[in-house]
Amino acid sequence: MPSQNSYFEESIPYQNLFANALHQTAYLPLPKNWFVVITDIQNSTKAIDAGQYRDINSIGGSSIAAVVNATKPRAIPYVFGGDGASFCVPPELLEPVKQALRGCQQLALDSAQLVLRVGIIPCHELDKPVFISRFKRTENLKQFFFMGGGLEEADDKIKCNDQYELAIDTPVKVDFSGFECRWNEIPSPKEVTFSLIVKSRLMNTEKTLALYQRLSQQIVHDLGSLQDSAPLSQEALTLSFNRDSLKIETASKTFQQGIWHNRLELLRIRLQNIVGIYWMKISKIYKGYNWGNYKKDLIKNSDFEKVDDAYRTVLSAEQTQLDALLAWLDKAHYQGLLFYGCHQTHSAIITCLITETGQDHIHFVDSVNGGYAVAAKQLKQQMAAEKNAF
Repeated sequence: MPSQNSYFEESIPYQNLFANALHQTAYLPLPKNWFVVITDIQNSTKAIDAGQYRDINSIGGSSIAAVVNATKPRAIPYVFGGDGASFCVPPELLEPVKQALRGCQQLALDSAQLVLRVGIIPCHELDKPVFISRFKRTENLKQFFFMGGGLEEADDKIKCNDQYELAIDTPVKVDFSGFECRWNEIPSPKEVTFSLIVKSRLMNTEKTLALYQRLSQQIVHDLGSLQDSAPLSQEALTLSFNRDSLKIETASKTFQQGIWHNRLELLRIRLQNIVGIYWMKISKIYKGYNWGNYKKDLIKNSDFEKVDDAYRTVLSAEQTQLDALLAWLDKAHYQGLLFYGCHQTHSAIITCLITETGQDHIHFVDSVNGGYAVAAKQLKQQMAAEKNAF
């Protein structure tokens, strides 16, 4: 039987402008009987150094697909973080989420020899609140933003206390439908593609959101419009036929089915890619959708900008433009306003969640060679250096 507040996520009003999602009035507190679920790859830095950044992003995306399928038709709050994801789950959906994420742990280990940590903590055990807003950038790209410090606290507690870890005897029941990871790395439209994480040092939520508004305006000032600084371009989007690049998606579609199913699925994906390339080239209309628009729609439906206690974005820039932004961030850091981490590289990477091809699809964006995970490490080093200075 549904509990009180079980449809809390539907009560959060949509914001149609990013600036409006950076106002305290846009946020509602997570009900105390809900749970915060955090996933991330253990020893992700070591795996990134070994060249597994694509596997890491893919596992993070597959966990979102698994949870989305386990909680349908509900649309529970979540956010993609590069090497994992965070979810807010009502009590009546916790068991199917646990079973789905146990399957994700098996997928990570079997297909990429990665350990996916899953932690679950009741909201009422958090000292800091979890405030949530909803942002609709396009009809298909609907995001949840998080403030208040609760997600960060949940992550810290989960990493320090194994009582919150998902039990290894949890039954597996998982559906990875909709998860795809078929695109090659996307070379930067400019000199550099970067993943940026900025964490406010201001204690007040309203002041923190005002700082993120200033940051968003500064990005436009230094890099130009969001269209000018987009990390993806239609010309650079190409589908992959590489076995290693497709291995996580292939493994997810043949989960627990054996090697021959895996080989047949790889062939099927490659054939689908051939058809997709042709359809996009000739603007094939199928089930009312013009495939000539797919790359343009993919870019529109990419989650390149979000808030999860920190401000996250993946953008492209000329080096001089990025240097100007970093100078502004350095000044704000010196003034005691923020911490930040910025990973600079040459390409972006995307992981996709497709509910209905051409109709309902969102794409999780990061930069290659570590992306948000490397930026987060830099941010933590900056915070530690500040702490050690006193």
